[in-house]
Amino acid sequence: MVDTAPTVVPTTVTAAAPTRGSRRAASAWLLLVWRWVAPGGPAEDPRGRWATAVVAGCLAVAALLLHLFVPTVVGMGDQGDGQRLMCAFGVANAAPYDHAASTQYVYTQWVPHRWAGEACGAGGSGEPYVSSQMLLVWPAVVLTPVFGWGAGIDTRAVGIVCVLLFGALITLFVAFLPGRPLFRLIAAGLVVAVVGDGVFARFFVSPYSEAACFLGVLAMIVGLLAMWRRGDPTWWGMFLFAVATAFTITAKTQMVALLPAAALALLWSPLRARSGRARRGQPDGRGRRSGRELRPRGRVVPRLVGGTLVVALTAVAVGYAAVQPRHFALLNTYNAVFVEMLPHSPDPEGDLRWFGLPADWASSSGTTVASENAAVHRPDFPRFTEEVSQGRIALFYVTHPARLVGMADRGLEAMTHPVLGYVGAHPPDVGAEPWQQEHRFPFVVLVSALLGTVPFAVVLLQIVALVLGLGLAFRRQQLGDRAAAFGATVVVTTVATWAQFWAVMLSEGASEIFKHLLVTDLLNMLLLVSIPLSAALLARRIATPRSGSARGARRRTAPVRRSTHLEPQGAVRRSAHRESGRPRPTGPGGPR
Repeated sequence: MVDTAPTVVPTTVTAAAPTRGSRRAASAWLLLVWRWVAPGGPAEDPRGRWATAVVAGCLAVAALLLHLFVPTVVGMGDQGDGQRLMCAFGVANAAPYDHAASTQYVYTQWVPHRWAGEACGAGGSGEPYVSSQMLLVWPAVVLTPVFGWGAGIDTRAVGIVCVLLFGALITLFVAFLPGRPLFRLIAAGLVVAVVGDGVFARFFVSPYSEAACFLGVLAMIVGLLAMWRRGDPTWWGMFLFAVATAFTITAKTQMVALLPAAALALLWSPLRARSGRARRGQPDGRGRRSGRELRPRGRVVPRLVGGTLVVALTAVAVGYAAVQPRHFALLNTYNAVFVEMLPHSPDPEGDLRWFGLPADWASSSGTTVASENAAVHRPDFPRFTEEVSQGRIALFYVTHPARLVGMADRGLEAMTHPVLGYVGAHPPDVGAEPWQQEHRFPFVVLVSALLGTVPFAVVLLQIVALVLGLGLAFRRQQLGDRAAAFGATVVVTTVATWAQFWAVMLSEGASEIFKHLLVTDLLNMLLLVSIPLSAALLARRIATPRSGSARGARRRTAPVRRSTHLEPQGAVRRSAHRESGRPRPTGPGGPR
């Protein structure tokens, strides 16, 4: 019998093949992107390194000039702190006398003015205010009439000086970074995105000393990369780093907190010193052939030099703190007790008794020295200066460690709100609203808003950056000198971030916490952008060499072993044949 039933041919829809093909295509695209973006091998040192660096610096200058001056100037309104710096140059701001009106807009013109009595100085005390920001203002005295901005000083000229200095620092930053040109340009772009945000860049067009803080921090990072770029600390690199540190710690009193991080960098050598002697004509650690023997470089002399520089920087910090107005010391101590400590204390009276002060002073909790109910108006207030100091405040928190948790939480919350909304960003003649802000390059603003959902993530990301930095710093042999220098720089930056954070919280705390934490915000943002860069440097071996390239051919070639005095030449020759996979030549008597 013949079966005439129709035959149904089963059809199977194979979804795995297209999925597998799409995955392969995606992997191929990712590998192609990685080949272009990857930092490259540790021995890769492009000849056009400085050309790439100059291009990056010019692009950084163009980006910031576009941001600050096109279509109109943007800067920081003066809330009164700018006078203490600018009055030393014999100028006064052309803003209205009304304090609220002067903070609504940016008034860039500072006209000649003759100060008398106690009107000039810190808080009207007559005590001179000293800052390294003056080094940035002095060139503006010459540039202001050159640009036709009248007599006196225009903060737009200060902004131009800061932008040019920033471009020079970006040039050096790119020159000392490891990796291919595109990787270094990406790193420079991330730094420009951080500093070029209105949160930081607007201070360039202002009378504030924060501009010197920001540029000084970047100069210290460049100094670290230069100091360790060849493995062992170089003499001139240590000197340049010390100069950058001296400039930074003399910008504001709170910047003295960076001294421990600078001491760590000058005394700690995370990059292993070279040992042994290089043979004549053989390549050294950077792929170059030496024509003479290289003597081992010890650690004693560099550490002696580093210790000397640490002592010199400590003397600079102590001297700078000594010449600062005493009025500032009183303000900081008062704010640390009555603005930060007592309002967040479960027992304000007990805290005052711990310091030996009357318990009824707790009624002044939450006040500043300008408040009507401030403790400074009490007849027995001189006891405060006798009993309270920054050292005793630190001792109080050491004996009350639980209070540090709440303080850290408030500080992390403040770090996620870096925008100072109580000062304007635009001139009064451009039609802007009072106190209107500017966010054309909102990189920092967006990242801060994202971190604001979970403020504790700031600490976790800092720890990730520290771990990656340590991984780079101690893998010099595998990753190269410049990559290890980048990792060590990340480690020092992490220590500087933590030191700056606690210096602000312990000295003044909630008093203008958003402004005082701006340097900590900058350091933290630089740590965040260092995470992908450090990860790429650690994963640089994942990059597959291009087919046909000389580097790929060298990788595919089996290594050739060298003989020693303990191994005969024949054994090495036979081992080389086994590694290459070629059969050994044989003769009538068998293998030769």
